[in-house]
Amino acid sequence: MSAETTARIIQTIIAPTVLITACAIILNGIIGQYNTIGSRLSSLAHERLELLQKNAFEDFLGRERLQEIDIQLPTLGHRYRLLQYTALIIHASVMIFLLTMVAIAISVSLSSQWFASSAVILFFSGILVLILGLLLIAIEIRISHKAVCYEVKRISALCNSMNWDSSYSAKE
Repeated sequence: MSAETTARIIQTIIAPTVLITACAIILNGIIGQYNTIGSRLSSLAHERLELLQKNAFEDFLGRERLQEIDIQLPTLGHRYRLLQYTALIIHASVMIFLLTMVAIAISVSLSSQWFASSAVILFFSGILVLILGLLLIAIEIRISHKAVCYEVKRISALCNSMNWDSSYSAKE
């Protein structure tokens, strides 16, 4: 085997690493978001417990905050699970790309058409799994957007119902 052929084979085997690197970058963002939501879930659960211990349900703002937490917790829990599934799917994509690299190496080493075909099938399977992970990320972002919009609308409605002048807080 010539040096040129060897170099070409190595380049072919390494090609899926670009997608593995992309998956690693995506996973880094997912895990960061997963940790942030996990912390938010813990802090909301703790805040809810404190409000209940202080009998906050007896005043209007306390009840309002408890209701808001009760609405946010299930949504955050759903987003948390969605990100967990997404991370698992992206990890599966990485594994498929690694198997693709192995199939390419075996295909070249053994001059096996079967392994060459398997490598192509694995590669496209990895891309499809990665696309599924990206779709789940888009769904999580949409849920996040709805949650933020809900919270802003609820607080705005609360300010309006209590006749608070929103320009008052902006001047101070």
